[in-house]
Amino acid sequence: MRLNTEVALAAGISAGALIAYELSNGSSWFRLWLKDQLSPMVRIGTVAELYIHPIKSCRAHMVNEALCTDFGLVHDELRDRNFLIIDATTKKFLTARQLPKMVLVETEIRNNKMTLMFHEAHSLRSIISINLDDVVSNADIIPTVVWGTNTNGYDCGDEIGEWLQKSLGSQEPLRLLYFVPGVNTSRKVVPEQNWQFNKVPQRSDEAAYADLASYMAVSQASLDNLNSKFEGREFSMRNFRPNIVVGGCPEFDEDRWDEIRIGSHVRFTCFKPCSRCVLTTVDPRTGVKGADVEPLKTLRQYRLAPGALREIYKQSPIFGVNMGVDEAGEVKVGDPVFARYKPTPF
Repeated sequence: MRLNTEVALAAGISAGALIAYELSNGSSWFRLWLKDQLSPMVRIGTVAELYIHPIKSCRAHMVNEALCTDFGLVHDELRDRNFLIIDATTKKFLTARQLPKMVLVETEIRNNKMTLMFHEAHSLRSIISINLDDVVSNADIIPTVVWGTNTNGYDCGDEIGEWLQKSLGSQEPLRLLYFVPGVNTSRKVVPEQNWQFNKVPQRSDEAAYADLASYMAVSQASLDNLNSKFEGREFSMRNFRPNIVVGGCPEFDEDRWDEIRIGSHVRFTCFKPCSRCVLTTVDPRTGVKGADVEPLKTLRQYRLAPGALREIYKQSPIFGVNMGVDEAGEVKVGDPVFARYKPTPF
């Protein structure tokens, strides 16, 4: 009898230890199963649009399907924010905040040959191509810093640097960096615990050249709400540079997303509201920064962070949500989207 009691006690301790381990492991099947039982996901809409921005701050590609990876969306040979323009002298990264004409640079990659096209006044002004195999074989790696974290990339060479400087009207010499996962230094994105009112997920994501997360999602209704505040003027989703646009859910529904699932298994955790800056004022069609500071000015009237979060985000309004991928896979336009909600917004 005593032996049976000891066996039962040992089994109970082992089971308890297993449950404790599974609960502490955020990606475990048991934890996911338990969360689904306690707080089920509900269908909120469908994938309306997918965007890939091969060069940070340059023109986006709208695609019908993409592979979700740790480093962002991938479609054929296009990877999101896999190239970065830097100041050749200071090695500081540059965006359309400093060089608004960057939004007019379009990227194509086929058979590892990258072609850049500069469009202005609705016409193609110049074009240049490079072989990415040559870029890698040259192995000229340049270090840089993106929002306080060290990274690096393969230098794409003098010719493309000079082409970018001329096309973008830069007073300073430029370089284009190419990120190759596993070779170049990836950046760790670790959420800060004061980023939102609700419990911030403990996680560490990898990023290439994205600002703070490899994924940003926004609802179509949020953009519709913003545009309703203007007469005779309409802003594009390209002003906000998301990866995933969700249709069918209410405006600013993303404020309350804890996790989302696309299709049957591709999962994301939402860990930070997406705060907005002057980049939203650059017209994606003309590459001109709006003198009236719109739509940022209007967003500041009703989308500033509430309460204590105002001290963090200050005058940067919230529009969209930053996410990290938990379960990779393919997604496509029209896929159903499910969400698990937080108790309160943000």
